[in-house]
Amino acid sequence: MHPHIELALKCVTAAGTIGTFLTLIFTIRNVRRQINVGILMKYTERYEHILDKFPQDALFGRFDSQALPPQSKQLTLCLLKYLNLCSEEYYLWKNGYLAKTVWAVWEGDLKRMIASPLLQREWPDLRAEYLSHQDFMEYVERIQAEKKVSRVAAASV
Repeated sequence: MHPHIELALKCVTAAGTIGTFLTLIFTIRNVRRQINVGILMKYTERYEHILDKFPQDALFGRFDSQALPPQSKQLTLCLLKYLNLCSEEYYLWKNGYLAKTVWAVWEGDLKRMIASPLLQREWPDLRAEYLSHQDFMEYVERIQAEKKVSRVAAASV
């Protein structure tokens, strides 16, 4: 074979290999993004369903320690479902199945709810449900402890 043709074939082969590799990377990235959008949509739907079941006074009073709703089976069940959803989200993020950008959106709300006076009051009754998910249980307790420290610091100023 002529040397110029052989060189041209090598260049075309190399370019084809690089093109295939770049296409594969692009495809994997897009598939991962689509999966994350699917996860986001499904979990958002579940979250809305849980909020729909919350007792009205609990939904609006969850962040106000002066207006906490009375304890009830319905409230405990809703909080358990919420924490189960959060523990699944935490698992997906911790194990690399969830994009950091999606986790960043969820984590802000998750921390706010976990640190809320309502969940701080209810956590001792729900804690046993998470003994088999030690990592998530420690995450919840760390957030609650941080909130307690910040309340104490704010009160002493």
